[in-house]
Amino acid sequence: MGILLGALAGFLGTQATMVPLGYCALNPEHHMFFNLSIIGQTTSVNAVLLCAFLLIFAASWAFMLAITEFHHRWVTKKRIFGTEGHTPGAFIRHNFTPWIFLSPTIIGLGLFTYYPAVQNFMLGTRLVRRGTANTRFVCLDNFATLLTNSLQDAHYYILSDGFFLYAEHAEYLAVLGVSFFYTFFIVILVNVVGIAIALLASHKIRGAAVYRTLIVWPYAVSGVVVGVVFGALLAGEGAGFINLLLQKLGLPAVPFLSDPWWARFSVVGAATWVKLAFTILIYIAGLQAVPQVLLEAATIDGANAWQRFRNVKLPMLMPYVFFVVFLTLNYTIFDLYAIIETLTEGGPVYATTNLVVDVIKTGVENSDIGKAAALSIILLFIMLGLTYWQFRVMGRRTNYEMI
Repeated sequence: MGILLGALAGFLGTQATMVPLGYCALNPEHHMFFNLSIIGQTTSVNAVLLCAFLLIFAASWAFMLAITEFHHRWVTKKRIFGTEGHTPGAFIRHNFTPWIFLSPTIIGLGLFTYYPAVQNFMLGTRLVRRGTANTRFVCLDNFATLLTNSLQDAHYYILSDGFFLYAEHAEYLAVLGVSFFYTFFIVILVNVVGIAIALLASHKIRGAAVYRTLIVWPYAVSGVVVGVVFGALLAGEGAGFINLLLQKLGLPAVPFLSDPWWARFSVVGAATWVKLAFTILIYIAGLQAVPQVLLEAATIDGANAWQRFRNVKLPMLMPYVFFVVFLTLNYTIFDLYAIIETLTEGGPVYATTNLVVDVIKTGVENSDIGKAAALSIILLFIMLGLTYWQFRVMGRRTNYEMI
């Protein structure tokens, strides 16, 4: 049954993509599947093979998830409401008043969200240069150039038993590797350090309100200011505050912004410093919601501080951890542009360029609107995949009834 549903979803998914494009993948003009003898010989064909697989895979999963969710909801409603009587949702279906009140929001979303998204997809299939009126339809060649050039030229290093993948060259996979580098380290640091500081700040001591305010204050600082401040701190030998301090101590200068790895960790440090403030605030609120009765009972049973945290506080904090991880994922993907641009400008040699910076540089600085649109579409699917993973994996371990 799963194979049949997957095949049906793959067919519908590819049709939903190819029909608006006029089946351009079958057009020999675009080097697609018209001549099977050239498969593997051209950039476009290699990429379209990969794109077709990804589309079929994504469509299959989407269809299966939709069927599973529909079945789950149908069974749940049947158990709760029975087979007879009032049907949930009947009021909304037969009453137009809710739709009247929702119409401004629906119209706004259609005009300013969904219509631009469709236009962005259409731009991704065209050769568009900023400042020129002429455009040319190139089907999926923008995606082909991104994917195949990266696959052919990138070199990889496997770190920590394959958990982290890094691509060295300044191609799309390199940018993708940098983005996952930021996400991995920032999410871990923000949560681990945030919980540690929240545990210290949650104790009832004199002046708690003052230092809690000072801890949260960096959240109000803009990314541009953060980049400028950290740039002054981490500048090269004889210029940055930290390197001047190291020089006074007789230690060698550290190339914080000129060495690729140091530059990446500098961005991670600046971004973590900003995001920590809001994270600490959330975790302090979560720790205050932990019932003291449970902590006292654990103490009476002989639990030490670590056991009380692991068995009582951490399970109670899981809904807050889920929320913070979700926000931090979005932050690392979409909100690092200001810090990166002011601190390193994406360098040295694209070493700190993430996905959003690459989209902006491609579209604005290189004037390649079509390729930038293709980049943003791939970014959308990456973000959807990360969000789905988070809700499926972390959502199962989160118990909201404990709040």
